[in-house]
Amino acid sequence: MDQLLGVLLGGGIAILGSSGTAWLQARIQRKEARAKELWDRRSNLYLDLLTHLEGRVSFAADSDPYLIGYGPKTVEDYQLRRELSARVDLFASLETRQLWERSTEAALILHASTIEGGHFEQHFDQLVIPETSSDPEHQRLIAADKQARDRLVARLREELNVDNYLSA
Repeated sequence: MDQLLGVLLGGGIAILGSSGTAWLQARIQRKEARAKELWDRRSNLYLDLLTHLEGRVSFAADSDPYLIGYGPKTVEDYQLRRELSARVDLFASLETRQLWERSTEAALILHASTIEGGHFEQHFDQLVIPETSSDPEHQRLIAADKQARDRLVARLREELNVDNYLSA
């Protein structure tokens, strides 16, 4: 009888152990899958932020009457702006949101200065900002735009741990 009880107790412990191990392994896999999904969403969002960084979609000029005309122009622009902003609210860190806002503000100020100061060249349907302007204020705005963009890119690379993955 004692042997039977020992066998049953040993079998019960083995079943509990294997069930616990399977449960723990499934939990770890679910957590890893959620982390991968978040990484994928963030990487797609951050690529979209950089893609649209200096376009009128990123210009958050809706609330500033001085900057009217520099923001989104079409229904699609407004829709893309709302989607980007919502995705940033949901998936980006607070620091990334702040750096994105600073970068879009620097791009907007540079764009406004470029247009108003005539510091651009027209190539077909696109305006090109030459970096060879002799105006020191315009050069300062170009440098501020580049610095804000570089800070944002560095933060995005850090959050996505890009350099670690590239070195592996």
